[in-house]
Amino acid sequence: MASIENRSRFKVTVQNRDDLTLTFTHSAVKAVRAYVEELKTKGFKPKVSRLNDSFAVRVRQVGYPDQTLFAASEEEAVDIQQRVESERRQGLFVDYGKARRFSFGDLLARYLREESPRHKGFEVEGYIINAILEDAGLPRVDVAAALAAHKNPHPSLAGKKFRKPTGKKMREASVTSRFILKSFAELEPTDFNDYIDDRCQSVAASTVDREVDIFSAVCRMAIDTWRIPVAHSPMAGVKRPSYFNERDRRLKGDEEQRLLDAAHAEDAKQSIAARLEELMGAERAASQAAATTYRRKAIINAARAAHAAEAEATYVHVPLFETFVNFQLMTGARRSEALSMTWDRIDFDNQTAFIPESKNGRPRKLPLRKDLMELLKRLPRTGTLVFPFSLDALRKAWARICAAAGLVGADDLHIHDLRHESISRVADAGAKLPGGFSLVDLQAFSGHRDTRMLLRYTHLCTPSLAKRLDEAFADQQQVSLHRGQRRLKQGASLTLKDIVNAPSSTDQAAPVADMPPDDNALPDVLPSNVVPFRPRRVA
Repeated sequence: MASIENRSRFKVTVQNRDDLTLTFTHSAVKAVRAYVEELKTKGFKPKVSRLNDSFAVRVRQVGYPDQTLFAASEEEAVDIQQRVESERRQGLFVDYGKARRFSFGDLLARYLREESPRHKGFEVEGYIINAILEDAGLPRVDVAAALAAHKNPHPSLAGKKFRKPTGKKMREASVTSRFILKSFAELEPTDFNDYIDDRCQSVAASTVDREVDIFSAVCRMAIDTWRIPVAHSPMAGVKRPSYFNERDRRLKGDEEQRLLDAAHAEDAKQSIAARLEELMGAERAASQAAATTYRRKAIINAARAAHAAEAEATYVHVPLFETFVNFQLMTGARRSEALSMTWDRIDFDNQTAFIPESKNGRPRKLPLRKDLMELLKRLPRTGTLVFPFSLDALRKAWARICAAAGLVGADDLHIHDLRHESISRVADAGAKLPGGFSLVDLQAFSGHRDTRMLLRYTHLCTPSLAKRLDEAFADQQQVSLHRGQRRLKQGASLTLKDIVNAPSSTDQAAPVADMPPDDNALPDVLPSNVVPFRPRRVA
């Protein structure tokens, strides 16, 4: 049913003469014999050996098409032979030759057309995949056409407008991208590792890691969904780049006030510009009828000069970016969550803002403080969005705001740093309260799906635990003596859940030893001034 053919190369060697060593393909038997005879005539004693680097497994069975599978070693060939024979005995037919009919570039393009439109990050995935295809000399995929042809795109992509291609390449071409021209069956982990090593020389490791995420997703989709079987997943054994890009940027000194002042100034400029456009309505309409571009620009420039003073005197200040900065600092919302926030999702009575789908795919609500509510009420409701500006407009305005506030260079401030500042402030505030905030409380505020993402804030929660321990042991009604040691009684205000959920000073959750059978008993590992209480059991 399945036979193994050795296609390994022949190797001819002469002892102590490495310069005479030659290798030949498996089919060059005549050339091997001729070279051996040539060496013998010169007085050498050549030795012919067979390498263990290439094997073909031929599968033949009546009623099924023939298959030829390839292996890099005899052991791998035997494994393939045994697996195929086992599948055939069970009545299964797996077309392993199917993986040779598609290159990895074909699978990347198919993934971009069929699967990527289901994701919120479709545009970014399209940019990355098209850049890789272009580096390898393959045609790009029209992302707008792919989205329009998809039957079930992500809801957030409704009405999505894509940038027009300019023909300019924003990334350095990688020669190793040509590995995607190989068939899916021929891919090996070394292909991906070579690509990773090459890309890490020109871009950040985090950027390369996101590209590897796409490669991994395409391989899983090809094997599990598109049913393109391979002997081994080509991603098995791929070494991802290691990196640490976690920022711990906090606002210090008067940076917050400088930031808000710069945002206020940016709002003033844009409010004046909007008022100037209102005053220039007639002139702008007249400029459309101008015969030349020169005349049209002259009319607009004259109108701006004529109405500039009136615009500065009569404009209505709209604190759009100032409110945006405060919204980020007070809610800890992600940038995408703030830009997609609509007025109908803000509950002014209950002081909440509803997010139907966050980054982790789950809905959540943002608590809104009273001072933030007052700022939101000052904004005009000219549309559905609370912050009616695009991502590009925000990036440009943020660059101007940071430049005006002096938050550039070594003091560079990112928009996402405001979210980190907000969560840190909540943790700081919890440390000053008797009850404090646990990681679960911070998780409810930040919207993280996994509490491990919040371990960087645990040291801010530790002071609140210390205060609660002091209060619990200061209350003599909650403490008893046992063999000369003080311990907390059952029903004390500091519960087992508080101790287990409390972080340690090393930014790790406190380890918990084997728990006693009693649900109300404390764990074995506690702060040094707490003695575990184990109630006696009655036989």
